Amino acid sequence: MQGKQGNGDVQRGLQPVVELRSEGASYLYSVRAPRSKGVIPPSSYSHTGFASVADCLRDIARALGGNFSRIYVRLEGHCVGERDIAELRKAPDIVAAELQALCRAVIAEQQKQQQQDQSEATTPRC
Repeated sequence: MQGKQGNGDVQRGLQPVVELRSEGASYLYSVRAPRSKGVIPPSSYSHTGFASVADCLRDIARALGGNFSRIYVRLEGHCVGERDIAELRKAPDIVAAELQALCRAVIAEQQKQQQQDQSEATTPRC
C-alpha cells in the first residue's frame, strides 16, 4: 500500500508557474508545472472570465493554496517574480497592483532597449 504524499513532498519537486493574461475585457490564468531541465509542459489547468487580476489571484489562492506555498508569476507573457500564496489570499488587490506595476516596468525596459538597438543600427559607423 502506498503512503499519501504530503504537501512538502509535492513542493520539493515542483513550483507552479501561473500565467495571467487579459482577454478582451476580462482576465484568465493558466497553471503550468515546469519540470527539471527547462522542459515546460502545456498548461495543466486554466480558468477564464475574471473581472480583474486581483480576482484571478483570489481564485489561484483557493485552487493552489492547499498544495503549494509559493508560485512563479507571469503577467501578459512577462516574468514578474515569485509570490507566496498567503499574500494572494490576504491582499490580492495590493499584489495585483504590484504585479501590474512590475509588468509595466518590464515592458518599458524592453521598449527602451529596442529603441537603443534601433538607434545603434541606424547610426553610421566610421
